[in-house]
Amino acid sequence: MHFATTLAAAMFALGAQAAFPVASLEFQSWEQCEIGFSVHGEPKFKADVTATPLTCDKTTVDRDWSINNYAFKAFIDTKDALLCSGVTIWNSDDCSGEPWSFVPFDGKPVVEGVCLPDSLDPGFVSFKLDCFGFPGGAGGP
Repeated sequence: MHFATTLAAAMFALGAQAAFPVASLEFQSWEQCEIGFSVHGEPKFKADVTATPLTCDKTTVDRDWSINNYAFKAFIDTKDALLCSGVTIWNSDDCSGEPWSFVPFDGKPVVEGVCLPDSLDPGFVSFKLDCFGFPGGAGGP
């Protein structure tokens, strides 16, 4: 179960009335995939992170010799996240600088990203849910 799903369930159990968008994201490392097309099979590595409009979650960029490509898969964890445009991704540890990629939801609860080239700098990728009505949320880059 995703952390965000557990968090949402705990908030519901406590009687939380506030609506809050939460999504999960898989950061996938691939040995090889066709750039710009959907990925198939199992990635070599994957990291699960939570994305909200108010937090910046991060994970490390795996620099294994066999990694040549990356992809992302996004899951909407709360119904309020359906109102968000997607997840913005940076090649930094603090959601700063120029965004590296964007995974749009397009009204779907699960979105498979496409194969991306190995153009990430060593270090981190960070994530933030892009929603209208939240600080920094303009509905997508």
